[in-house]
Amino acid sequence: MTAQLTGTVELRAALRKFGVNADSEIVQIVNGTAQNIRTHAIKSIQRGTKSGIVYSKKRSKSGKSVEHRASAPGEAPATDEGILANSIKAEIDGKKAEIVADTEYAAWLEFGTQKMQPRPFMFPAMEKERPKWEARLSRIVDAAAKGIIK
Repeated sequence: MTAQLTGTVELRAALRKFGVNADSEIVQIVNGTAQNIRTHAIKSIQRGTKSGIVYSKKRSKSGKSVEHRASAPGEAPATDEGILANSIKAEIDGKKAEIVADTEYAAWLEFGTQKMQPRPFMFPAMEKERPKWEARLSRIVDAAAKGIIK
């Protein structure tokens, strides 16, 4: 009995080509997902439901007193001067992305403190985008299995 395996050279070449093309697809998915998470986080701060207390606050720039409705525990932070929302950036490096809220108090809001319950905005944004992320990755795997990505 004799067995002969053929096509290994062609198979290796096809797998290398798929790897390069899949990398390109993954970079696009990572970029899009990171931007979407950033957008969800910002929108939750700027437009999300807020049901906390209402109080008067002086604006730092104008000095005028304005009413402000705070967020309640569990809600995304209420925007005031836009510093938190404007600090949220998607830092993308190929197949790796970080969504960063670059303020001193972002973590305090997200996770809470000893004196304040959490006002999460990043984790809910991530969870909102997770099903789309998983579906996009699944499509790449399916396409690879069917030989569509070339």
